[in-house]
Amino acid sequence: MTNDTAHDPGIHLPWAGKTVRMDEIEEVLASLWKMSADNLRTGANVRVRTSVLNLVICAPDIETAQRTSKILRELSSTHLARVTLLILDNEEHAPSSLHAWVTLRCFSMISDLMRHCFEQTTILASGSAVRSVANIIQPLLKPDLPVYLWWLGDPPDRDDPTFIGLVEISSRMIVDSTGFFNPEQDIITLSALFDTTPECALSDLNWGRITPWRQLISQFFDVPEYRSYLNGVTSIEIEHSVAPLATQMRTELGDVSPNPARALLLAGWLKERLGWSLAEDTTNNDSDTGSGTYFWSMARLANARSTRSLTPTRVKPTPGNIASISIRPLVSAEMRPGSIFLVRLISNLDNKQATFTISLEDEMKLFVTSIELSHETRARRSVSLAAVQNESDLLHDELEILGHDYQFEQTLKEVTEMLAAEK
Repeated sequence: MTNDTAHDPGIHLPWAGKTVRMDEIEEVLASLWKMSADNLRTGANVRVRTSVLNLVICAPDIETAQRTSKILRELSSTHLARVTLLILDNEEHAPSSLHAWVTLRCFSMISDLMRHCFEQTTILASGSAVRSVANIIQPLLKPDLPVYLWWLGDPPDRDDPTFIGLVEISSRMIVDSTGFFNPEQDIITLSALFDTTPECALSDLNWGRITPWRQLISQFFDVPEYRSYLNGVTSIEIEHSVAPLATQMRTELGDVSPNPARALLLAGWLKERLGWSLAEDTTNNDSDTGSGTYFWSMARLANARSTRSLTPTRVKPTPGNIASISIRPLVSAEMRPGSIFLVRLISNLDNKQATFTISLEDEMKLFVTSIELSHETRARRSVSLAAVQNESDLLHDELEILGHDYQFEQTLKEVTEMLAAEK
C-alpha cells in the first residue's frame, strides 16, 4: 500500500512550495489563485486560471528537480502550463510513499498590474508508487490540452512500466541527450519508441543546439558557385569537446563527458541528407565508446542530390563511390562537454578538391566558416551565434512544436543504424 506521507517532517523542499496531501492539491491550488488575485494592486480580484498545455517533468533526484525548477522561471509567458514535477526514487528497498508540494509561479508582465502565473505540483514517489505515477498524475492533468513529457537523464529500458506509462499519456516526449551517461544505448532506446508508441512525438534539446551548424552547412551550397560540390562530398569530419578528465563524469551544469550525442546527430543528419548508406566493407570501421571516437565507411549515391539544396533522391549506389564519416574528441577546458568544435566536408569533383570548414574561434564566441578550393582560400567569414543555448530557450522552442519533428526522428533512425553497424 502506498502511504501519502506529505507531512513527513524528514523531507523539506522549500523551493517546491506548500506541503499538501494528494487529495488536497486542487483545493490548495484554488486557494493560491485566490490569494494571488486578492494581492493585485488593482483590487480587481481576477481569478483566471489559464493553461495552454500540461508539462510533466521526470527527474531522477531532488537536486536535478531543483535545478529544473529554476529553469522554469525563465520560460516565456507564452507557455503557461500546468506543471507536474515528478521525482522518482527508484532505490530498491525504498518504502512505497508519496510526498506532494504545490506552488503558484508568478511573474510580472510590463508591471505588477499585469502578472502571469502557472501552477507547479511537485511529487516525490518512491518504492512501488513509482510504477503507478502515470495513473497517479492523470487526475492532475488538464483535459483537452496536450501533454508534454520532459524526461531528465537517461531513459530506462523501453519495457520499463513507469517510462512506458508516462509516454503513453503524452503527446510529445522531450529529452536532453547532453546528459546521457549511456548515449549509444539511450539513442537506440529512443529510436525503438517509434515501434511501441508511434503516437507520441519525440524531440531532443541537443537537436536545437546543432541547428546553427546545420544552417551554416546548408548555406555553403546556397552559393551557385559551390552547389555542384555537394554531389562530390567524400569525407565528413566532426570534432566534439570532452573534459580534460579521462574518466566519465558529470559537470555541475549536468553535462556528461564524454558524450558524442551532438556529433552523432549531426553525422546522422548529413548521412541522410547526402543519401549515403553504410558500406558493405566494414574493415575500416572503428568505434571507441569510452572516448567518443568513430569512423564509418560509406557508400555514396551517384547524383544523389540535386545541385540546388540538400534534398534527398533515391538512386542506386555506384561501385567505387566510397566516402567516410569520422567523429573525434577534442579535450577542452573552455567548452561544455559534448559541444561541437569543428565540422569539415571535403569534396572531390572533376579533379578539383574543395574543403568546407566550420569551426568555433575567438574563445568559442564566433563561428568561422571557410572554403578552400585547390589549396586557395576562396571565402572566409565570421558569424556571431550563441555556441551554447540556454535550456529554457531550447525548451521554449520545443513547446512550440505540436506534432512530430520528422527530420529529427529520421535522423535518430540513421544514427541507430550507424551504431548498430558497430555492434
